[in-house]
Amino acid sequence: MTFLPGVRLRATLLFVCLALVVGCTRADRGPAPPAISVLLPPSERPFWEPIARSFEAAHPGAHVELVEGPQATDLRENVYAASLLARDATFDLVYLDVTWTAKFAAAGWLRTLDASFPDSMRAQFLAPAWSAGEFHGHLYRVPVRTDMGLLLYRKDLLDSAGVAPPATYDQLATAAERLSHPPGRWGYVWQGAQYEGLVCNFLEVLTGYGGYWIDPSTDDIGLDDPQAVSAAAFLARCAQGRTISPPGVTTDQEEQSRRVFQDGRAVFLRCWPYAYRLSQQEGSPLVGRVGAILMPYAPGGHPAGTLGGWGLGVSRYSRRPDLAIEFIRHAVSPESQRALCAPTGYAPALNSAYHDPELLAANPFLNRFRALHDHVVPRPDIPRYAQASDILQRHLSAALAGMDDPKHAMEEAAQETRLLIGPRHPPRVDG
Repeated sequence: MTFLPGVRLRATLLFVCLALVVGCTRADRGPAPPAISVLLPPSERPFWEPIARSFEAAHPGAHVELVEGPQATDLRENVYAASLLARDATFDLVYLDVTWTAKFAAAGWLRTLDASFPDSMRAQFLAPAWSAGEFHGHLYRVPVRTDMGLLLYRKDLLDSAGVAPPATYDQLATAAERLSHPPGRWGYVWQGAQYEGLVCNFLEVLTGYGGYWIDPSTDDIGLDDPQAVSAAAFLARCAQGRTISPPGVTTDQEEQSRRVFQDGRAVFLRCWPYAYRLSQQEGSPLVGRVGAILMPYAPGGHPAGTLGGWGLGVSRYSRRPDLAIEFIRHAVSPESQRALCAPTGYAPALNSAYHDPELLAANPFLNRFRALHDHVVPRPDIPRYAQASDILQRHLSAALAGMDDPKHAMEEAAQETRLLIGPRHPPRVDG
């Protein structure tokens, strides 16, 4: 097999990374008691520590190993994929993003959890978060925390100008242009870099215009429909107008755009709820000045926020699947939801957590988030999601940079996506 130089280097780095992670997890094991392990982003490990230790206290003799992987989501996905592809038993638990379920389940890498978490438990969780763990009628991932895209805005600036919070994209663009005073203050900041965040932004605008990306039930592609062209044209207008969004918006990810907003240099921000919580913390110049609403919409569409979040699945190659399942039960208990979400501001996946006084005291926005969460839009649960996302990112980026017309860009994206999806294949189901 012949590899391109870049592919060879990427593959080499991936397997070196996996070897280092696996080596670190095994070096201290020896003849240790029954242990299960999970790969986490380093930023989350401190909040998972009390959950792991309380599980060990309730299960004498058991040990939970929290392995620090890369912070970047796509790199952690690569480490997990390389391990599972090799049928390696290092990671008993898989900490899954909402977009990984279909890929990992279709590959046969995850155990079905139907027997351990029957459908009767669905009502205990936020419905969209639960559904994100299903693939072809089987449960592979139990949600731990959830997320959704929102529009944050400066209440004080809108009030002083007599402008109402925008309900439509035309209203958003008009208000952003009116209240923008570059370079000191921009109208609208968002995530326009070529990465998954751009897809999340586009999906919200697309849904707002009444369109769709991929219908997983039929494999139909909607990227060359008029609604998708309108959505791409709106983002291109923001990126190229020089009065709505800053020139660097096509390189911005979450933190760059959030900092612009929190520094008082933007009127509107599309981001995740964590940005609202940070804007209201002690010391922020925006305390009491920020509102949060659903993303706008156009006639024929409806407001929606892209579904995000993380959950736990069990590796098919785990030597201790029963213990891993018990840990998942522990991770979604009210006590664990409180331990994970109170200090971080994450939104819990468990319905009862939204009535927890300690959680509500730590994050009062949870009350509003619970109602808004009914309006989430999921990304398509297809095994080749990463490739479909890459196609969309590339063509959107070309349109935002003015290198391609939005209509032609969407037509090209639709054609490539149809070639990628191809004919349907029967799902693979493993117990």
